[in-house]
Amino acid sequence: MFMPGVKTAKRLQRFIIMTLASVSFAATADNTDSLYTNERLTLGINMGVLSGQAKERVYFPEEGGRKASQLNWEYSNAAVIKGSLDWDVLPWVSVGASGWTTITSKDGHMEDYDWMDARQSKWSDRSVHPDTTLQYANEFDLHLTGWLINQPAYRFGLMAGYQESRFSFRARGGSYDYNNGADIGEIPAGVTVIDYKQRFKTPYVGLVGSYRYQRFDMEGALKYSRWVSATDFDEHYLADKNFVGKTKRQHYYALVGNLGYFVTDNTKLFVEGAWSRMRNKKGSVDLSSRSDDYRETFADSAGIENSNVMMTLGLKHLF
Repeated sequence: MFMPGVKTAKRLQRFIIMTLASVSFAATADNTDSLYTNERLTLGINMGVLSGQAKERVYFPEEGGRKASQLNWEYSNAAVIKGSLDWDVLPWVSVGASGWTTITSKDGHMEDYDWMDARQSKWSDRSVHPDTTLQYANEFDLHLTGWLINQPAYRFGLMAGYQESRFSFRARGGSYDYNNGADIGEIPAGVTVIDYKQRFKTPYVGLVGSYRYQRFDMEGALKYSRWVSATDFDEHYLADKNFVGKTKRQHYYALVGNLGYFVTDNTKLFVEGAWSRMRNKKGSVDLSSRSDDYRETFADSAGIENSNVMMTLGLKHLF
């Protein structure tokens, strides 16, 4: 067996190192279009529509926790604009921020049901308000992602973040059917009946992944939380009463997915769909009345729920 001398071994070692370096450099050059380079910055903007429903409930704990009232606030195709910023700090860590807001108010619909007689399952009182407006809705989101898999064509990671969401409604005019049909009438058009707002503070965890094939790109995320703090504000103008509901440890789910096409090496067009839901949760309610200076707090009397779908078309650029 041939045994090289010390000088020969050193020359062979240098040759191997130079060869490996050359191969590594060539491989890097061949992957200049990789999506996942260190310190990549991605900016995105998209526009679309938001549709959804918010629900407000009142319960009577002294009557076994039965539902006494429910208001359904609905809206469709409210125009929204969304922006996002993602920064790959390290090959295995990314930070990001995003937010969206409605551009203008949007017509909606509200129906208010009461079950004042515990002996009947059908509602005893109902009012309908076709002149309902989603005054605004918005959300911001801050998140951190740790990548478990990070390859040029695909990656998968765990995400943790915090987001806040707000929704505001107003109902005017309408018609009513009270006392099982004994009192039926109309509310004058333009008269403000109820203002209603919801606010959600949501720390969450999730899964995120993406895959690229040639110029096509797919991204998806799943979010979950059981730590939501929710607050709603209800101003009943005709009854001169104000309700403030508060819940804790509410459950939240969300799915986000988009499909994109790279029109250049660093710019892509994409369509995105997002669905989210805040499950109903009982909480306390503060009731106040300005006319007689009355105020009282009731436990397990409020219910807050929200769900929505957003569809958008957008543009992202990688720096």
